[in-house]
Amino acid sequence: MYKTFHNNIDARGIGLYITKNQVEAMNGKIITTSEVGKGTTFNIYFNEKD
Repeated sequence: MYKTFHNNIDARGIGLYITKNQVEAMNGKIITTSEVGKGTTFNIYFNEKD
């Protein structure tokens, strides 16, 4: 929490932390893939049974 990976002074570093906690609370998961110089992809999966 409160960690950023860029130089944006307005960033708070809490968005992904909150998202991860909420998705996991609903029995979902987040999978990330990243490539230096290209970017990062976040796949969010929700539990369909709930």
